[in-house]
Order: sequence, then structure tokens, then C-alpha cells
Amino acid sequence: MGKIRDYFSAIGKPFLFWRTPWPLTDADALAVFCLQRASYVAQTTLYGYLRTRAGLQHFNLFTDKKFAAVLKPARTRLVLVCLDDLVVYAAAILPELSAHRRAALAARLFAHGIADLQDEALSQEELHGAQNEFEERSHLIDWAARAAPDKGIATFRKSAEALIELAPIVDALKKYDDEIVTNSMHFKWHDVRAQLRERLDAHALLASLT
Repeated sequence: MGKIRDYFSAIGKPFLFWRTPWPLTDADALAVFCLQRASYVAQTTLYGYLRTRAGLQHFNLFTDKKFAAVLKPARTRLVLVCLDDLVVYAAAILPELSAHRRAALAARLFAHGIADLQDEALSQEELHGAQNEFEERSHLIDWAARAAPDKGIATFRKSAEALIELAPIVDALKKYDDEIVTNSMHFKWHDVRAQLRERLDAHALLASLT
């Protein structure tokens, strides 16, 4: 029973600040938003996928130590991919920034998220490796493409693909789930994008970067 309680507690954590309507006026506030929403999207889509596949037996999965040992790192890796997608989108939609400054901001947001992750499922070596890889890749991003309003699905395609790849479900079943799982994640991201655009005070945030 304790493990089941921990499972629902893990799902609930990202909701703690979900209804807090503070404006995002600086990079630190934006970083907090990005990590919270990335965790929310990762956890709800991953656990939702597992519940759908396991049916009424899904509670039994979380009393299985071997399964939990596989699930926890998978969840954290998915959070990192979701964070990757979201910080890139956040940096992309800010006006009047050079590509270099967008890359620097995205790297700062990603590093902030890793520092605040408070998750021991992955080694520090893997977390640092993810941060370094992101920083190197950030200079190659097509920022205009990532900000385009009609590219919402494509912008977050990486996290949708990671959900299928990382979910601890046998590959023989995954091949039937791609469209449904991808649509589920895109629905989550639609709400997050709307919240970000509504709460982002671009003028104040840009002023805080100078």
C-alpha cells in the first residue's frame, strides 16, 4: 500500500503549483515553470500509458521492486526530454533575441531544471552528460521553426517519441500505440503552451537578462 501511495504522490507533485497564476518575469521564474510542467507532462503521460496497458493490474506493478527499479529512471529520463522540448520552445517564442542569446537562455533554463530536479533515479554523471549534450546542441537549433505557431506538434515531437521509447512496456505492444500515445502527449503540451504564452511577461524577462 505504501508504494501505491508513493505512486500517486509522485503524480501529484507537479500539480502543487499548477493553479498559481504568477507572471513569468525573469529566467528563474521561467525555469521553475518549465521544470514543473515538464514533470507534469512526463509523469501523467507515462503513468497514463502504463495504466492503459496494464488495466486493473497496474496497481500491482508498483509493488514490484524490479519494475519500480526500471520505472523510476525511465520517468526521470522522460522528464529531461520534456524539459528539453519546453525550454527550447520558451526561448524560441521570446522576441528580439539573437540565436546565441536564445541558446544561452535555453541552456540556463535546462541547467536550472537539472539542479532542481531532486531525483536520485539517475546518476550525477548521466545528468551532467545530458546538460553538456543540450548545451552543445542548443547552438544548432532552428529557433524560428521551433517558435512557429503551426509547428506545435513538431516542436514537441522529441518528447512524444521518448515516451514510446522509454516506457517499460514490451516492444511488441508499443508498435500499436504510437498514434494514441503521441496524441495524448500533444494534448498535454497544448495546454502548457497556452499557459506559457499567457503568463510570459516577455518585456520584463528580457529586461532581467541585460
